[in-house]
Amino acid sequence: MSPSREFVPPVEDVLFGVHAVMEAIAASPERLERILIARETGGARLGELLRAARAQGIPVTHVPRAVLARKVGRSAVSQGVAALRTGAAYADPDNIVRAALAGRGLLVVLDGVEDPRNLGAVLRSAAAAGADGVLLGTEATVGLTPAAVKTSAGVAARIPVGREPRLPRRLRALREAGFTLAALDARGDTPWDRAVLAGPLAIVAGGEQRGLRPGVVRVCNLRVAVPLERGVESLNLSVAVAVVLFEAVRQRRAFPTGSTNSGGRS
Repeated sequence: MSPSREFVPPVEDVLFGVHAVMEAIAASPERLERILIARETGGARLGELLRAARAQGIPVTHVPRAVLARKVGRSAVSQGVAALRTGAAYADPDNIVRAALAGRGLLVVLDGVEDPRNLGAVLRSAAAAGADGVLLGTEATVGLTPAAVKTSAGVAARIPVGREPRLPRRLRALREAGFTLAALDARGDTPWDRAVLAGPLAIVAGGEQRGLRPGVVRVCNLRVAVPLERGVESLNLSVAVAVVLFEAVRQRRAFPTGSTNSGGRS
């Protein structure tokens, strides 16, 4: 999905009005999912709000006024601004990466995932596999909405989840730090059960419809596919992530030093 198309994740908790949103950015940015701005809204205070949101890494989406009105209520005086609050707090992505470098070395990275139920299911699998955390891109990517938190069955509050506005740069840094970046790609050249996944690993998965952006795939040094029977077009995204996650867990238990005799690319 391109940034120009409408992306308004489903949430249940909405703030509106410039002052209220500014206060929320200052007091609890980790609890803000996304800021919606009605098109053609302007003014000095709006510029200040956008700068504050950008500094905190909070995604901003410009939408038609009718979309904003549906979110806040037709009678609300929104001043063309609303903020969607999360169902759980975000963690600092720098802290997540530091924990992975010092801990199990297992991360999940999602980019362009739009369905909160998929996100919630991935969070549950990541927690069950002992991952150090989950990083979310900010372009057309759902976050910790109440629906995602509910689907995670409570683990969203236990596994660190961070927003990463500069995802390719973060992935390059992980690769330079010794992580294998395994992109889930139906056209990938490495079957899931032949990939070397025992060492420091980031499993990178894209949106339900478009998959991973080319710029993200290019940074990854492993393209992993889950072969399917003829006539089955694709796996659910959260299922594909879980398959590769638990293969990584299996390899780590079988090869605790991080080396295997399987195929795969470095």
